[in-house]
This record gives sequence, structure tokens and C-alpha cells, in this order.
Amino acid sequence: MKKFVTILMLVATLSGCKAKTAAPTESVKKSRIETLVNNLQREASGRSDSADEDASISLPGLKIVSKGGVEIVSVSKFWVKSAMGIAARSEGDENLKEAASLMKSLTKLMVVSYDGCEESLRNNFSGKISKALKGSELLMEAKDGSETMSIYGVTSKDGKTVKDIVLFAPENNALICFFGSLDTDRLGSFIEKASR
Repeated sequence: MKKFVTILMLVATLSGCKAKTAAPTESVKKSRIETLVNNLQREASGRSDSADEDASISLPGLKIVSKGGVEIVSVSKFWVKSAMGIAARSEGDENLKEAASLMKSLTKLMVVSYDGCEESLRNNFSGKISKALKGSELLMEAKDGSETMSIYGVTSKDGKTVKDIVLFAPENNALICFFGSLDTDRLGSFIEKASR
């Protein structure tokens, strides 16, 4: 839950941030990112010579794959809503219930870790993701030494929602996508309550 809250804390600050680029020309290219992730998975699987390390679960709208040093968790709107609905009705943790309510408007959640695949694939994928995000609204960039996490998304004109959030950390070989929209006021309220 702490990692989840940390990510949400980053996202919560986005409503007050100005984009680094003066006038973004495009929103996040969701379908391009999904295609690049699927291509990475195929390429890494084709180069993997150890089938016993590979694992996958695939149901309609839910994909959990670990092949060739690439780990992907992709959850569709149905599964997001189902999981959040269960969490919202569960006994106990009020923060979990609040997070579940907040996340109901997401249409897809995708987490990609590709640090275990070949270096050439990692570099190629990072370059392609960077290119796909070029022109998108950069909401925030955090640096820690030589490592950078860039957060892209689309904020509404009134600043009340942020849509299609992509967290990209090429040095850590990580990509996290929250497709759909989040209410920034509710997100801020949640962060305030969760941090007490």
C-alpha cells in the first residue's frame, strides 16, 4: 500500500504543475504504447532460451506475463472496477476503500518492468517509448542522481482531472500507465488522509 500511496502522492501534485513543454501538441499515445509493450514482450520471448523461468496468466482483460526478462501486468477496466469494487466493500482499511473509489474511473492499468531482458532490447524499447511520448504533456520530472522519472498525462483546462498518466523511468527500465482519468481534488484529499 505504501508504494501505491507514493505513486498517488506524485500524481496528486500534478494538478498544480505546469507542463515542461510550452504547448504540447498531443496527448499520450495509448495505443502506440500498448503496441510497443506487446512488441517488446514478443521480442524478449523470442530471445529467451529458458522456458522454465517464463510464466503467464491470460484472461480476457487481464494479462500477467513474465518472459525473457520482461514482466508485464495489464489490467482492463472490467478488472480494475471489479478489484476496486471488492476493495471498497471490504472491512477495515479506510484508505484502501478511498483509493478504490478514486481508481474506479481508470480504464486500464499497465505496469512494465524490462530490466531482465537483453541490453539492446532495453535501450531500443526505452528509445521507442521516449519517441512515442515526445510532444505529450510532461507534467513532472523527478531526478535522483543519474536516474529520471518522467510523468506524462493530460490535465483538463480547469485542472480538476488528469488523464492517461504515464510514469516512465528509463534508467530503471520501468513503465507504469494509468489510462483513464483521476479527479485531482479527490486525489489530493486521499493523499492528505493517507499521509496522517
